[in-house]
Amino acid sequence: MKQTKELKSLPHSIEAEETLLAILIAHNEIFDKISKYIEDPKIFYNEYNAETYRIIQSLIKDNVQADYVTISARVKDKYKKYITAFWLTGLEYTSTGQAESYAKLIYEKYVQRNIIKETEKIKNIAYDDTEKFIDVVNQVRKFSDDFISVNPTQEFNLKELSKNTVKSLGDSKNLVHFGYNLLDKMAGGMTRGEITVVAGRPGHGKTTFAVNLIPHLLKQNMKILVINREMTNEEMMKKLIVLMSQNLSYHNIRIGNISKIDYEEIDGVIKEIHKFENKLYMYDDVNTLTDTISIITQIKPDIIIDDYIQLVKVQGKDARRFEIESVMQEYKWIAKKYKCIPILVSQLNRNIETRIDPIPKMSDLAEGSSIEQVAENVLFVYYDYKVHYNKSELGKHKSQIVASKVRYGTSGMFTIGFNGDRVRFHEDINSLEYTKQIAENIVIKEEPKDFKRAMFQIQKGTFK
Repeated sequence: MKQTKELKSLPHSIEAEETLLAILIAHNEIFDKISKYIEDPKIFYNEYNAETYRIIQSLIKDNVQADYVTISARVKDKYKKYITAFWLTGLEYTSTGQAESYAKLIYEKYVQRNIIKETEKIKNIAYDDTEKFIDVVNQVRKFSDDFISVNPTQEFNLKELSKNTVKSLGDSKNLVHFGYNLLDKMAGGMTRGEITVVAGRPGHGKTTFAVNLIPHLLKQNMKILVINREMTNEEMMKKLIVLMSQNLSYHNIRIGNISKIDYEEIDGVIKEIHKFENKLYMYDDVNTLTDTISIITQIKPDIIIDDYIQLVKVQGKDARRFEIESVMQEYKWIAKKYKCIPILVSQLNRNIETRIDPIPKMSDLAEGSSIEQVAENVLFVYYDYKVHYNKSELGKHKSQIVASKVRYGTSGMFTIGFNGDRVRFHEDINSLEYTKQIAENIVIKEEPKDFKRAMFQIQKGTFK
């Protein structure tokens, strides 16, 4: 008895459901307007109303008129006792002008029922104090977003869309440059609401390339969120400090071989980085997809750099392929909702290592069919020296960017200067400055100092 009372108390409107069915039977032509609210029959509260809608939906899809006769002919055996021609003809008909309002009401009741169910889960989980709490909170957020987004007054207006499109032709706000001339000419930059993927095998510099984009993006006044799933924030910051410096060596920074002159330069770079206090955010403790969504919702960045997506944990997905599919779909939704650009770093599968041609292709993306379909740009970083070492025709200080998918530009491959010790990809490939590799000729200028202590002193302004 208690369960029956609870079910009856859930939000619903049988009258709206039956009235809408009557309108649809009389006017099949308005089905498209209704289906934007009711895509799935399960949105109906009443089981028989849901089945009737499913039949109408299937008839219209098959280009068959949905009327009392054709609907009755498709009723399944278990429903024939309830969904009869007599019952169908008894559905009360009203004006077609109210059809969308009824559809919206039915959908709202459906969302309300789901929110009630999910909040009940939150209450139970809150008492249990389990790790699943944030997952359920995010699920409720999604239901709330769906509820808010339903607005029948927002009709599509082709003339308005055309005017806005013409107005946007001279507006470059939706475009963000990579900061590399060859790549920008090839791809035309990145577009808000779209995803760019940077992929490569370990040691080829995909993370370093992503780091190199940060200063270029900051110069364009972008708010950037960096999610470090593999590296710590401190290690990523070391890379950024070396990149933004003139003379620092990443190898020396890593081993603590830092002179007073180096610390002075670090001090200057840190001060420069501090200018972007409200523009650059880094997190290395974001593990799950729901945690990722939460932090993005809070910060609302222009650019998201996620390194790397194969490390994103998705609850409820058993196969890795389905996890990546969920990650890509969620990022696409985020990109469109917040008008931002996710730059997703991705691994490649191991098959490339056994192939004669080592240059990456789209088929090399790890669990990559959904990556290929969803992304606007897919860029591969290929460091030939990593594969062929001293036999490499490009040598140690050149790398290649392979633009395999460029939705609004031209696919291709170009050579770019690379210096791992300077954490730098550059277009001045003939410059001697970038062809120095000082890791093999380390000169200790002073006694090594504790890096973290010195960095703390620099930030406090007490380093001497």
